[in-house]
Amino acid sequence: MALIESELGEALDSAVKRKANRTKKLRAKAKRVTGGAPEVMLKITSFGKSGGHVKAHLEYITRNGKLELENDRGEIFSGKAEVKDFFKDWEKDFSDSKRYKNQRDTMHMVLSMPESTDPESVKNAVQEFAKTTFGKNHEYVFALHTDEPHPHCHLTVKTLGFNGKRLNPKKADLQQWRESFAEKLRDQGVEAEATPRRSRGVVKKAEPNVIRHIENGDKTHKPRVSKVRAAKIKEVAQEISAEAQGLPIPTQPWDAAIKNRQTQIRRAWLDAAGALEQENTRKTFNQKEAINERPNYEQISTERARTGQRAAAIYQSHLEKFGRQASPGTLASLRNLSGISMVQHERASKMLLQTNAPDRMGGWHRATDSEMRRARTGASRSRGGAEQLKDYQNTAEENKTLADRIRAFVSAMPTADTERQQIKQDLLQKFTKQAEQTKGPAPVVAAQLVAEQKKGAEQTAQKSKGKDLDR
Repeated sequence: MALIESELGEALDSAVKRKANRTKKLRAKAKRVTGGAPEVMLKITSFGKSGGHVKAHLEYITRNGKLELENDRGEIFSGKAEVKDFFKDWEKDFSDSKRYKNQRDTMHMVLSMPESTDPESVKNAVQEFAKTTFGKNHEYVFALHTDEPHPHCHLTVKTLGFNGKRLNPKKADLQQWRESFAEKLRDQGVEAEATPRRSRGVVKKAEPNVIRHIENGDKTHKPRVSKVRAAKIKEVAQEISAEAQGLPIPTQPWDAAIKNRQTQIRRAWLDAAGALEQENTRKTFNQKEAINERPNYEQISTERARTGQRAAAIYQSHLEKFGRQASPGTLASLRNLSGISMVQHERASKMLLQTNAPDRMGGWHRATDSEMRRARTGASRSRGGAEQLKDYQNTAEENKTLADRIRAFVSAMPTADTERQQIKQDLLQKFTKQAEQTKGPAPVVAAQLVAEQKKGAEQTAQKSKGKDLDR
């Protein structure tokens, strides 16, 4: 059964190319994606660049010792004192006098799943993932968090390995880690996938944690508009104002590239669906169906068969043991049976024939004994034609079902809207409401909103002079 590698590979493969970029198990992957399997989330949040930074991070992920911390040897540390004692062992590696500027001592990762996932399964998957990915060369610790709706684990890995080399992850490494984490989750019985956003028709990126924390606020800061979002709103509002005044709006090159790429992805999915329906599920050889036909033994020359057997007897070992000086006097219908005289000359001797043996017993009487044949034999000697036909039909039905799921999946894909387009749509709705209330033109309202956003961004910049703490 051939894989639809060209079509499914184009639809599912990431843009990041790896050294060993092999297409494997694409059908199963397509079934999970079109079936709505949740996508894993794995990202690097920060790097620890000093002992104090690493200590603060360990205190954060353990909630000052309230949560358990597990290391690469399976040891559990609970309580603030135990976590502090554990950090003393790590701190020795961070106090090297030969440190260079901005040296990365630890890598901080978050591995998360949707809120409907069992937290214990997520923890076990992270444990196996860390052991497989980093266990041979790096020390690490991780802690499970369930204080938010989605269960997630914080994984901290020492960048300096036992071989003296430091971790320097690239985009290809992140994609490979995502796929490995999804595989470990499936081993735990959790349906999970790690496909790129474009394979699912998603264009907008997830909101960064920093932006989310700024806009949601925390115990020490009130919710506020981030400078990044304020700049985007300002740019879009100016564009809306220019459109209302009839001024030319320059087209963005990335918008056309996004639409072109999404069109290619949708076409690849649909091509895969068509290829699945047209696939020949029967095994073929040189464009012909492979059938194990039974030879016609009646047309075999007995003298010619005996000549071949005599020539083969030269290479047979241990013939002297049985006192044989010549090749066994067997016929072609007795292939697969022993040449020992006990079997050939004793008519009373019977044995159970294998399924690939001829129908007739040889010897002196050349009689047929159908009771000695094993049951459930067919044209192929191993499986009946009805069973083979049933398998062919099942495969064809599975292909048709998967093709229907792919088409439904493509029709349900979201439109190729970017974050910029979403901001523009939200602003247009806000402008419309404000124009109805003030009975003023939309360009004036847009200009007022731009001024307000600019003023808010300036006030935010003045208040937040320091950097945001690593969370």
